[in-house]
This record gives sequence, C-alpha cells and structure tokens, in this order.
Amino acid sequence: VAIALEFATGIGFQWWALPVALLAWLLLWKGTFGFIEKGVSILGLVTLCFVVGAVMLRPDWTAVARGAVPSLPVHDAANYWFMAVSILGASISPYLFMFYSSGAIEDRWDKSYLGANRAIAGLGMTFGGTISIGVLIVAALVLATHGVTQVDDYHQLPLMLIPIFGFWGFVLFVASLAIACFGAALEVGLQQAYLVAQGFGWNWGEDRKPRDDPGFSATYTISLLLAAIPIALGLDPLRLTIFSMALTAASLPLTVVPFLFLLNDKRYVGEHRNGILSNAAVIFIIALGFVLAVVTIPLQIFGGT
Repeated sequence: VAIALEFATGIGFQWWALPVALLAWLLLWKGTFGFIEKGVSILGLVTLCFVVGAVMLRPDWTAVARGAVPSLPVHDAANYWFMAVSILGASISPYLFMFYSSGAIEDRWDKSYLGANRAIAGLGMTFGGTISIGVLIVAALVLATHGVTQVDDYHQLPLMLIPIFGFWGFVLFVASLAIACFGAALEVGLQQAYLVAQGFGWNWGEDRKPRDDPGFSATYTISLLLAAIPIALGLDPLRLTIFSMALTAASLPLTVVPFLFLLNDKRYVGEHRNGILSNAAVIFIIALGFVLAVVTIPLQIFGGT
C-alpha cells in the first residue's frame, strides 16, 4: 500500500507506513467482519483490469498454454526456483486456514453451508489464479517489449498497464496494488488476532466491541504496528514480502500436518471426513511442504532478490 501511495503522490513509501497502519487499525477497530469482507471483495474487482489487459494484448494463446507446463529455467535458475517456492508459499498460506475458518464462525455458518463453502473456495482460488495469469501475460508482453527482462526495482511495475490503457493504466495499477495489499493487511492482522485470542481462550470476534474482546483488539493493534515499523525505517516492502512468502512455504509442514488428522477425526467432523482423493491431496501438499522447508533457505541465500 505504501508503494502504491508513493506511485500516486511521489512521497517516499517510508512516510506512508504508519498512516496506512493507522487506517487499517481504524477499520478493524470500528468496522464489522461483514463490512470488511464485502468492501474489500467489491473493491478487489478492479484487479480484473489485468485480465482485460491480457485479452486486449492478443497473446499467442498456444504459447501461453505451453508456458503453463513447468520447465527448467535456462538462466538465473536459483532466482526462478526461489520465486516458485515463494508463490507456493503465498498460495497455500497457513494463515488462510485460520482466517477462513474464523470468518465462517463470524458469519455463523453451520454444516448446511458446506456446499456454499466448496463453491466459494473453488471460485476464490479460480479468481485469484486468473488474475495471476493475467499479470504474468501482461508483464511478459509489455515489459519485454520495453527492454525489461528482469524486474529489479518496483518502480518498473506501473509500466505494465500504461501501453494498454494509457494514463488510466497507471491509475488502475496503483488502485489494484493498493486495494489488494490493504485487504491482505486487514486479513493478516485479523488472522494474528484470531490465532492469539483463540489460543489463549480470550473473547474474540471482529463484530464485538473492542471493550468486549480487549486481547483480540490489542493483538491486531500490535501486529499492524510491528508490520509498519520496518517499512517506516526504509526496508524494501517488496523484498520483505517475497522473503515472508518463502518463510511461509518453509513453515507449511508444521501447519498442514495437524489438518490431516483433524479432517479424518470422526469425533470432530463426523460424516464429513476426508475421502481418498481429499486425503491424497493433503498428503501431496504435506510432502511438498517438507521439500519446500528444506530448500527455501538455501534458495533465499542464492536466489532471493
């Protein structure tokens, strides 16, 4: 968010870290779960500009399909492998489980919502994946055309949509970056509060007044402040984000293994226990998590940029 505001105003991102944290805190302090959930979701539709841009560029869809098949990089191998690990870490983030399950309780879901839950989870992942594909296509076609073969500075990023939409491309990029990152900041702040409050048995809930769940409110307050301090001190937000994604990937085994047991516990989920396919998928993710845990730190050393 701070980078987006730097793009929009020309004022360094360091100066925006604390104001953004304050805005996020005010929204969590005063808002409700439904308001935050629906507001961020609706505003997040602006990211569809990348999908529209990808279609308008008329790429060779056959080449796009070929590019979807994993292949070994011919140069900067460590860099590419590190990015692959980081993307996986962002896609299978442990905090998503905590946030999503706590959100279901906030919305008072019961077992009658299982069908809706499957649809929402599937559509959500599909939407996010489609946006990611759009970003990759636009970046590959636009940045390469302008001689950018490797993005090593976030100031290169707004170039992506300008050739397609002109000045409004810059506006759309800044809006997409700000909204997506602000939504993530709210989500991570709430997740930390859910995790700590539930772990210690405190009252919790975004729909409660802060005086009714002081520990919950204090946790997201401290989390937002701690997250803002490194940015305010001038650390590169993009590098911090990529590194945190890699650490998330490294922590996967510790967080996914318990779910394998919970999702097969008849006393806990009853007739809704995992089937063979679901268990196979979870075991695959666990195995992948162990591999990522081993390779993440070496890749960070040799390929992290």
